[in-house]
Amino acid sequence: MKQKYIADSRNSSIAQAMMVAFTFVVASLVAAAGQPADSKPGKADNPPATTNKAARLCLELVKTEAVPVIGVNHPDAKDIPAGFEAGTTVKVMIKGKTAYHMVSTTMETFGPTRWTYMRAEHWISNDGTNWSRHKILFRPGRNPETGMWELTGSPFFFFDEKADRWFIYFNFMAYDRIRPWNTPTLLRRAGAKTRGLAGINGDFEYPGEIVAPSGIAHPTDAAASSISPPFQAADGKWYAFLGGGPKPFNAKSGKWWVLIVKAKGPEGPFIYLPEHAPETFMEPAGFVENPLMTKIKGPVTGKEYWTIIFDFLQPEVTTKQNSQIGFSCSDDGLKWPTGNAQLIDLEKGLPAGSNAWWRCIRVPHQLADEGNGLYTCFFSAYDNQGEFESIGKATFRVKEVVE
Repeated sequence: MKQKYIADSRNSSIAQAMMVAFTFVVASLVAAAGQPADSKPGKADNPPATTNKAARLCLELVKTEAVPVIGVNHPDAKDIPAGFEAGTTVKVMIKGKTAYHMVSTTMETFGPTRWTYMRAEHWISNDGTNWSRHKILFRPGRNPETGMWELTGSPFFFFDEKADRWFIYFNFMAYDRIRPWNTPTLLRRAGAKTRGLAGINGDFEYPGEIVAPSGIAHPTDAAASSISPPFQAADGKWYAFLGGGPKPFNAKSGKWWVLIVKAKGPEGPFIYLPEHAPETFMEPAGFVENPLMTKIKGPVTGKEYWTIIFDFLQPEVTTKQNSQIGFSCSDDGLKWPTGNAQLIDLEKGLPAGSNAWWRCIRVPHQLADEGNGLYTCFFSAYDNQGEFESIGKATFRVKEVVE
């Protein structure tokens, strides 16, 4: 609404005073309308929120250890001559004491039979550098009741808060004769026999239960090979990453592919989602394997991201050498823009003058939060001396890019 003020020359000073007063009142009302209700005089307004802007997380490599934390000469590794394969590490505080717990596939032999004698092991470290084998969880062998040759691979820890119980998600094979690991596999989980956080130190109920049945979680002819620990997306529903290869899933998947599958809870059964079959995390497609989830808050916006660390297979399958791992982030756990994908060369984090101790990096483990924006990532890698897969360690700083 406009108001008109008329003043003659005799009352010009009065008119000017009235105009100034009116302008001041209107300006005050406008300013008050735009001010938050809890703002106080004398304090600057809060800066505008940045969460509406495009944002993503990335990892800055701080350091890669110059030598493995578990190598071929470790005294507890004498009976696993081919070392470690897929697995993960979680950082757990029990009764005020923090320790790193690693579950991993290990190989009892090397050469042509390395994939025939695969077992699951639990290792522990109090500092992330000095490790010892805690327990052998499952050994390959013939089941006396069925006569089947059983072995397991790709184990991943997960703590189910509702059940107050640790689980290991893994792939499982039962063959009519002694033979090497191959796809497709059965995707299962085994629960800790003891409830509570301390249950991670005990035995697990292998061979567990099927959580992603063929024909429900994936087509019956899919070369399924792994099931990740489950996670809740922004919609509150439960999901997991189901991986496979080298047989392509479809025409656009490439040789190694990942599906997102859905369940009512961590126990499954996980079901097939055509809209996420496969999920393309990066270009070129067909080289993502073993994505593992970590929830991280952005250091700039404070918003929560779903992040994954994963194997990037392209250099390995083309040159038999690799120094890279992959990282990506999502706003909701379900949409993974390919532009968010990042490749990280771990060789660039080695101390000056050091050469890479590995020939080929294999599987990065889940990111472990060290505080102050720093995260530890353990990883398996073929060493330069032969077939042994050692465990290495890298440190990252999380950064947030807001555009």
